[in-house]
Amino acid sequence: MASMLLSPWVLGLFFVALMVYLLLPKKPKLPPGTKRLPGPKGVPILGSVPELPAKHSWLQFHEWAKTYGPLCQVQLLGDTIVLISDPKIAEDLLVKRQANYSSRAKFPAIWGDCATDVHYLPLMAHGPDHKRSKLFAKKLVASIPRAHTGKVIAEWTAVLIGDLLRNPSEFKELLELCCARISSTIAWGDGKIETAKETVKRSVELLEGISPESIENKLPFLEHIPSWIPGFLQPWRANEKRRATQERAFWLGQRAQCKSLMAEKQDLTSWTKSSLRDPTLNDEEAAYTVGTLSLIGGVLESAPIQGLFLAMCHFPEWQKRGQDEVDAVCGNRMPNPDDIPQLPVVRALIRELFRWRTPVPFGVPHKTEQDDVYNGYFIEKGSLCFALEWAMMRDEALYPDADNYNPGRWLEPGYPTYKEPLTQYPLVKGHSGFGWGRRTCVGQEYSEPVLITIVASILWSCTIQKKIDPETGLEIEVPWMDYGPFVIVRPNKCELDVKPRDEWRIKALST
Repeated sequence: MASMLLSPWVLGLFFVALMVYLLLPKKPKLPPGTKRLPGPKGVPILGSVPELPAKHSWLQFHEWAKTYGPLCQVQLLGDTIVLISDPKIAEDLLVKRQANYSSRAKFPAIWGDCATDVHYLPLMAHGPDHKRSKLFAKKLVASIPRAHTGKVIAEWTAVLIGDLLRNPSEFKELLELCCARISSTIAWGDGKIETAKETVKRSVELLEGISPESIENKLPFLEHIPSWIPGFLQPWRANEKRRATQERAFWLGQRAQCKSLMAEKQDLTSWTKSSLRDPTLNDEEAAYTVGTLSLIGGVLESAPIQGLFLAMCHFPEWQKRGQDEVDAVCGNRMPNPDDIPQLPVVRALIRELFRWRTPVPFGVPHKTEQDDVYNGYFIEKGSLCFALEWAMMRDEALYPDADNYNPGRWLEPGYPTYKEPLTQYPLVKGHSGFGWGRRTCVGQEYSEPVLITIVASILWSCTIQKKIDPETGLEIEVPWMDYGPFVIVRPNKCELDVKPRDEWRIKALST
């Protein structure tokens, strides 16, 4: 009898049963008078993962919200995911109760513990270290004079426009490099193309590490494999170690180089220079904070502008309105940040893009630190709460004809989103895509002039249009929606054209 109980078959069955028991999500006991949030039932262990499509999975989140209501939940691989698709509920939970809703999930695929290491500010858990790091970053952003930021934007935007005219189909990569050159110039006083390329690479690899597609984020138990297991048996870990090592060397190297130039009495206005005057963070923490700001200001800053290129192909009438406005305000000179109050159409083009093709369709998840009850519904400690930008931006009561790109909704009094004065509204900064409560992006004051000035300068100098097939003479269609994965989504590469409006405008860029 004992030998039968110890047989490999019985032990194997016992092991499988034990693993199923351990991996199955345990439903917490409900407090009296509360009820569970509605949502799909899912299947054991996987939850509702099988329902998620491989592409544009935020659309499924939106479907769940439409089916189960503006506050619902799903189980994904044992995690409780709370979906919020109503701005009022997001405000009530993520802002008014921010003390409980300001933490972050741990990403197993990232080397170390990004929730507790003072490395990546947007990924840190809520607590004293996060508060210290956020205050440090806000002071860095505020330390750069607006005039200096405008000068840097103008310099690299002029280079961008020349590159776009020569290689219009490379618009994605060129926009990323332009934004990275702006951010790396402000971060370290270094606008070299090699530095910009490395900044883009760091950004893309980190986005891959925090994406749901990463194998360790899909299968978090993999992070418990002992470190002495050879790298060829766990290539995901070896790849992440390489990424983290290269990133650290790059950011610390840039800091050291900036210090060296300052020692030679070279006058560098930069975030690094400002950071050296502030002892709030140690040397490595400061290097990572500046590096993270440069990363956010690179690929992430370019994402909405990439989407705007597609919008201008589908809605050329709005490109014409933007061009007319920029011409009236700027005349024969390139736009600059001082023009922003006089450019409501340009701001509306960008603001509508944040709604129509939001770069953060899921929102960035907030993690609850304690159990909570909202309108009689129980929200469990450790839940990941997603303020679904895609869903909230498709509320037909607030955004009529929500699937279409219509900047007029921010400019014309007949729409519920219209606000005055137009010298202030529509706003780019303050949009919910920049986050909620204590997790709002610290770089909005930096982002606004970069976004608006680049877009206005492109409209002033160029026309974006569909490309003509040289063989057929017909327009090559631009995809209506073909976006890549990750937390920050960007359109996939496609063919389009960029033409100069007048030769004198292009010549003016170099003067």
